[in-house]
Amino acid sequence: MSHRTGSRLAALIVGAAIAAALVVPATPAAATPTCTTTPRIDGSFIQPALVDGWTATQLSSELSTLTDACITSQVIQWTADTKASTTVYPSGLSGYAQSTSTDVISRVLTAADSAGVAEYLGLQTNDDWWNTYANDATWLNGQATAANALADDLYARYGTHASFAGWYLPFEVDNWNFTSTSSWSAMATFYTTIANHLHALTPGKPVIISPFYNTSGGQTSTQWTSMWSSILASAPIDVIALQDGVGAGHATTAQLATWFSATKSAITSSRPATQLWADSETFNPDFTPMSISQLIADLNAVAPYVTKTLSFSYDHYDSPLTVPAVYDTTYRNYLSSGAVESSAPTTPTGLTATSGGITSVNLAWTASTDNIGIAGYRVYRGGALVKVIQGAVTSFTDAGLSPATTYSYKLAAFDAAGNASAQSATATATTSSAPAANPLISSGRPYTTSVGADPGYPDTGAAELTNGVTGTTSYSDAAWQGRNTGSAYSFTIDLGSTKTITQVGTSWLQTKSVYIFLPSSIQVSVSTTGSTFTPLVTMPAPNVSDADQRYTYAAYGLSGSGRYVRFTVTPASSAWSFVDEATVRGL
Repeated sequence: MSHRTGSRLAALIVGAAIAAALVVPATPAAATPTCTTTPRIDGSFIQPALVDGWTATQLSSELSTLTDACITSQVIQWTADTKASTTVYPSGLSGYAQSTSTDVISRVLTAADSAGVAEYLGLQTNDDWWNTYANDATWLNGQATAANALADDLYARYGTHASFAGWYLPFEVDNWNFTSTSSWSAMATFYTTIANHLHALTPGKPVIISPFYNTSGGQTSTQWTSMWSSILASAPIDVIALQDGVGAGHATTAQLATWFSATKSAITSSRPATQLWADSETFNPDFTPMSISQLIADLNAVAPYVTKTLSFSYDHYDSPLTVPAVYDTTYRNYLSSGAVESSAPTTPTGLTATSGGITSVNLAWTASTDNIGIAGYRVYRGGALVKVIQGAVTSFTDAGLSPATTYSYKLAAFDAAGNASAQSATATATTSSAPAANPLISSGRPYTTSVGADPGYPDTGAAELTNGVTGTTSYSDAAWQGRNTGSAYSFTIDLGSTKTITQVGTSWLQTKSVYIFLPSSIQVSVSTTGSTFTPLVTMPAPNVSDADQRYTYAAYGLSGSGRYVRFTVTPASSAWSFVDEATVRGL
């Protein structure tokens, strides 16, 4: 199992359209910071898709937001995808096509020139990294060549911008997959090939990398020191921006000193000129914004070891363009006062719950109040936290439930600082009964898939997805088949002849500790020919607790017809998704 973060490559953006509806109009204006408070964030990563979706006015506003929060550096996470052969700018590279609607690099650098923000250009991403790592020297050499050609093209086009400050190498080294001295040597060669080229191309401009660790296993911190001592002995890396891992669930605040100290020891022993920065995560494991109090605790924990702090990512998880404005306001108030505010919101009142049909319950309540503003609400079902709602909303539909089942709910409000109200009074509702189930018509039927299962968690054949054998909550159970991708994929069941379809279901695994997530949605389509498909139903991700579990996406009372039934899966992120069964009922 790959213990990668997943978060760095996924499009984990709340979204400008959604965020606009979430901003709290009554949020008090933030105090003007003096930029002398420490610790604080100095920079932010930003992903190209976010920039591409902004107007010029929004981009200018975003850079003003950063500078108002004393953030004067930004890292464009990548500029190309060498697996997809795409770039986020109109490149001169042979065989590459532009994947964005705008020239992201020109737009960012031009806006940063005016704002006085230093921009670091990320080179390429490539999803094969997560499968190849340092075990294929030929692949690594090819990527080093591609990186250098990409850098040449970027510098020729944008090197005159005053804001262009240096380079970032997106490939992330970790403590699970680089345990041999041969892998250390391969990475040292990879880094050296690229860094020497960049230093010659742009003298004085630093080269940044951002490795991560997962404390649930892999190398110990002592072994981590040995690895980086070996790599830095020959690789001229200017900056290690170490991911703190708290947001990804890879570490706790209490563990940060051990790992940052271990990294600092490697730098001191092998390449004292290398700087150690923090890459502090500003998101939670469920990809919601981290509380400002948690962020400041993490910054304090690493402050003795670092000279600068990047964030992953103020642009994505703290900016008023992407999340409720109270996060930016609360952080800037901290910069002004040196302390995070501690006043809790009032308890939500008037909670009601009503059935929304076979698989949903509708909730409504009277808004809480807060001295700065409400960041959102936590929904508890049966005592378990199942949903974190962002924004000062007063209603919510809990979908993906079971038919004819009574559910009980409580609600708590929270602010951006991390202060929470008491839980509300309980409200209950019962979902409607499902129609009588028709016969199972998919049992043992053959199917095709658009993306093969990972060899480590394979499709074993014998109609594994339709044989009725379900998996346990252990991902090692042979009933599961796994795929490690952030791209949509599908499997199509051949029913043998045209049938009337009235109910569908498919079962999936959640094991968040190793980045196995439930899909964000599953669309079911039907076809009589196997070539042209008509959408039948889309099943969204359920609201569930963080516990390891199997969950069945189901839809009832359908009215479709076809011989072929296609399940199109949209993963939650660039991580793992595990499926064990798909069912179709009808006549």
